[in-house]
Amino acid sequence: MKNLQVRVEDEEIEDLDELAEELRLSRSELARSALREGVRRMRMEKALARYLNLEFTLSRAARYAGVPIREMADLAAAKGIPSFRISLDDLRRDREKARTWVKG
Repeated sequence: MKNLQVRVEDEEIEDLDELAEELRLSRSELARSALREGVRRMRMEKALARYLNLEFTLSRAARYAGVPIREMADLAAAKGIPSFRISLDDLRRDREKARTWVKG
C-alpha cells in the first residue's frame, strides 16, 4: 500500500475523527473508505455524462464506472434520464417486423 498526503481543513479533520469514532474505525480506514466512495461516485457521474453525450451505451457506462448495469440504470432513472434510447424510426421498423412475424 502506498501513502498519499493531502491537505485538509481543520474542520474536515474534526468531521473525519468524529465519524471514525462513531463507526469505530481509524481515521485512516475511514479516509480510505471515503476516498473509494468518492472516486466511485465521480466515475459514475462521468460515465453518466458520457452516456448522455451518446459516447457510451448504458452498459459501457456501467463498465467504465465499475458498477452493475442495474446500478447505472438506477442512477440514470434517479436523474430522470431514460436507461434506454430508441428512435421513433427504430420503433416503427420494429413494429413492422413484428407484424410480419405475427402474420406468419
